[in-house]
Amino acid sequence: MDQPSKMENLQFAQGILRELRQKAEADGEKLLTYLIDMAYLEASDRIRAHWVGNHEPESRRAKG
Repeated sequence: MDQPSKMENLQFAQGILRELRQKAEADGEKLLTYLIDMAYLEASDRIRAHWVGNHEPESRRAKG
């Protein structure tokens, strides 16, 4: 069985965090909801950065 890629792991974590956030919010756990939301946003940012890094033109990658 193949190992999951970094992107697959980030997407998995993002999905789990989304579910946990919904449950914490439904239970009225404001601080926990906030902390999970911050982790969710971090995962989202890393996914976006990974995606942009792999989809920008070669000419821009060489300058970076």
